[in-house]
Amino acid sequence: MEKGKDISFLLKQEREALSYTLKEVSQKMGFQNYQILSNIESGQRDIKVWELSKLAEIYGRDINFFMSGKTEPSHTKILWRDPKQTEDKTKVERQFITLCQNYKKLLELTNEEHTALSIATVPAPNKQEFTNRGFSYVLELAEYYRKFLDLGGRPAYVISRKLEQDLDVLVLYLDLGITGSGASTASDFGKAILINSNDAPWRRNYDLAHEFFHLITWEIFSDEEIYPKSKDGKSKVEQWADAFASAVLLPVEEVSREFSKKLIDNKITYLSLVEIAREFDVSIDALLWRLVNLRHLRKKDVEKCVQEEGIRKIDKEMRQTNIADQRPYISSRYITLAIKAMQMGKISKAKFAEYVNKPFSEISSFVKKYGYTENEDYSIAFTAS
Repeated sequence: MEKGKDISFLLKQEREALSYTLKEVSQKMGFQNYQILSNIESGQRDIKVWELSKLAEIYGRDINFFMSGKTEPSHTKILWRDPKQTEDKTKVERQFITLCQNYKKLLELTNEEHTALSIATVPAPNKQEFTNRGFSYVLELAEYYRKFLDLGGRPAYVISRKLEQDLDVLVLYLDLGITGSGASTASDFGKAILINSNDAPWRRNYDLAHEFFHLITWEIFSDEEIYPKSKDGKSKVEQWADAFASAVLLPVEEVSREFSKKLIDNKITYLSLVEIAREFDVSIDALLWRLVNLRHLRKKDVEKCVQEEGIRKIDKEMRQTNIADQRPYISSRYITLAIKAMQMGKISKAKFAEYVNKPFSEISSFVKKYGYTENEDYSIAFTAS
């Protein structure tokens, strides 16, 4: 097939894969009628560069995907909390993979070496241990990784940065709407975690630690083991991932110390519990069940408390902040690498806009938010002594 026909074939394939009609895509493109797109897909009309770029954006593909001439896209496994596939999820998956691939390119363009540490260099968890010891082994793993990454006594505040800087795990934040709360993947570009930027910070922290468990056990559990439902609605592996997340974010000694400090006559108020949850930047539910597991609170008391939702009301009132202002955008490290590549002349301003998914006209103000000036010379350097 000729190159143009390859592109036409792929454009039609991608539109149909997302169940878009010719009319829907034509409206997004600003075409006067759907016949223009139909002619492009049939190879009767040449496609313009800007049109291909826009269609790639609509279909959630890198423009190079269409230029490669491949008729079958390579499949990269993405592990979602909810395995149900939807059109919106397919689009998000494509954006996720594209960002991961761009991240690898940016590391190469900026000569950023991967850290000496990586998940691959850490002793892999033993599946037989999960089978034999279950939750006790999960808690051991959580404590091991907390110390290995030096997460300290308040892990939620540093875990994202530690995963990216120490283990080269790309942590991405996208607006997932109701598509899902988190996902993880591993491929030739490395390992990555996707988090819903719309969620509250304490929810994002928990999902991040949960997905981290899936990355360190990536080669151990099959999809069939992760997705089957048990009586409480979650597979055993998902229950382990939840337990791992709680143990990583709520270290035994630190949580026990804060709990003891707030006890008065062997009782602790709802307000004090909410204060502890805020101190560790986790949800009140995560804290309560962690305290049950540590035998600081009785299960029946927590179940009653959660059902009445009184403590959730206090938690919500105490966390009344503008969460929208705290929403992360893509990844600070990813954006910093893209800025560096642009300043080094490795990518154009237009390519930078494509990498960070921002209009060309907003790039100057966008870069300034990250402490850079677009036309500043950052090539000045010291000579090491």
